Amino acid sequence: MRVPTAPIALALLVGCGSSSVVPVPSGDAGPDAAPDVPACMVAPSAEPGVVATDRGAVRGITLGGVRSYQGVPFAAPPVGALRWRAPEPAACWSGVRDANAFGAVCPQLDAMGNPTGQEDCLTLNVWTPETAPATPLPVLFFVHGGGFNQGSSAVSVADVAVYDGRALAARGAVVVTVNYRLGALGFLSHASLDGESADGASGNYGLQDVVAALRWVQANIQRFHGDPSRVMLFGESAGGVAVCALTASPLARGLFSTAAIESGGCSVQPRTTANGAGDRLVAAAGCGGRPDAAACLRAQTSEAILRALPAVVTGWTPNDFGPSVDGRVLPRAVLDTVAAGTHLRVPVIVGTNADEAARMAPATVLTEGQYLASARAYLAQYGLGAAQVDAVLALYPAASFPTPRAALAALITDTRWTCPARAIARTFRGAQTEGVYRYFFTKSLDPTRAPLAARDGAYHGLELFYVFGSLSVAGYRPSAADLALSEALQGYWLRFAATGDPNGGGAPAWPAYDAVTDPHLVLDTTVAAANGVRAERCDAIAAALR
Repeated sequence: MRVPTAPIALALLVGCGSSSVVPVPSGDAGPDAAPDVPACMVAPSAEPGVVATDRGAVRGITLGGVRSYQGVPFAAPPVGALRWRAPEPAACWSGVRDANAFGAVCPQLDAMGNPTGQEDCLTLNVWTPETAPATPLPVLFFVHGGGFNQGSSAVSVADVAVYDGRALAARGAVVVTVNYRLGALGFLSHASLDGESADGASGNYGLQDVVAALRWVQANIQRFHGDPSRVMLFGESAGGVAVCALTASPLARGLFSTAAIESGGCSVQPRTTANGAGDRLVAAAGCGGRPDAAACLRAQTSEAILRALPAVVTGWTPNDFGPSVDGRVLPRAVLDTVAAGTHLRVPVIVGTNADEAARMAPATVLTEGQYLASARAYLAQYGLGAAQVDAVLALYPAASFPTPRAALAALITDTRWTCPARAIARTFRGAQTEGVYRYFFTKSLDPTRAPLAARDGAYHGLELFYVFGSLSVAGYRPSAADLALSEALQGYWLRFAATGDPNGGGAPAWPAYDAVTDPHLVLDTTVAAANGVRAERCDAIAAALR
């Protein structure tokens, strides 16, 4: 099954400045941090809406008191000899560059399996209040999802940009969204590429792109009214995995101050798994056995690379390409790094939705027999024995759910998202004194306004429409309850970015996490604290998997 590039939720229903460089705080920069890139010679401009970045001047557009700057290069195009290499600085440009449209999406297969995008895709977008604030504003830096094989910062539904940062910026923040390399072009790990690296490491180019964009923020965000010492890194789905991974990467030290993992995870591929996928890609591309395999691959078009080992993004089955333990970007498994306390210790939010897999379970699952077959195939990817599989299936009898497909969706939701989120929160809580917070998003769309979508409950990616305030798409008219939850969720995110604590502003209290009671914030028509998210099921699953 292939899912749409976007978490298409409603229809399918996610100033002037100088040219000086702001350095990464030296006290937080790790040994692998890149040196500051010398600034280009960029003259300040008195023209309203033009900002002189360290690579050149950009002209934004103003709407509703917010200025946006779209399609701003943060790295050189990763083409030719730069394909499968760490991102290089963008070239300087002269004059003023119009930043009024999203950049190209990175190469990927669309929902129909057709190639789209281009390799010159390493751009970011900034939204900031038009009026300069008295003090610099917190920065919310978002990483999109898509299974590390699809998606972009320009995802739209019915011509509405889902990740439009205008609503958040209007409330007193600077918002940044970013493109990063995907699929084999972003995560290929192979011996032929290892030899080109001084560290003997390949893969994780997409993660390095996000790091490069975070460094761009450190160098430039003050010119957009942002505070480089208050950067909240947040992402959803694969973007959430990237966020968790970067808390364990020495390359990201000093680049963000808080982190939020939305419906993501912390699992990355072992090196052997990543290299196996690399070997299959090289063979499928006709470069196997060649001493110049890297050159052979670079001679091929991006379309040929995409088609050599096509990605099938389901949301609950593994993909060939994604973050891996390479010894440099990720020295070891992410949660091992966190548990050892050698990660970047910052306040963390971890959360999931109540019905993550409601739109992912195959529509062909109609009978109990089909459910059991699909569930066994799904659980087999975790390497479970027959007795373990039976123990997990016993927790999700088809008769206890409206349909066999609903039973499969519930099993996937809990084993892929709900229960791992508890383990992630516990691991962070045990390794740091900095705040850890958990949420459980349970709000569905208004059934009187979207009766079909509402049946899927709080499905994967739905919370993003509330975070970004982009609910008014595809003819959906948000209810008063929708708007109130969106305002509340934005408030929590803004306070977390500003202070490292989501509480305040008269909002319902969000308790700090502890491993014993599993406290969390329920995000629904009524926002309230509770203890234990499906604790009995998660306890039983943990016992079954021992």
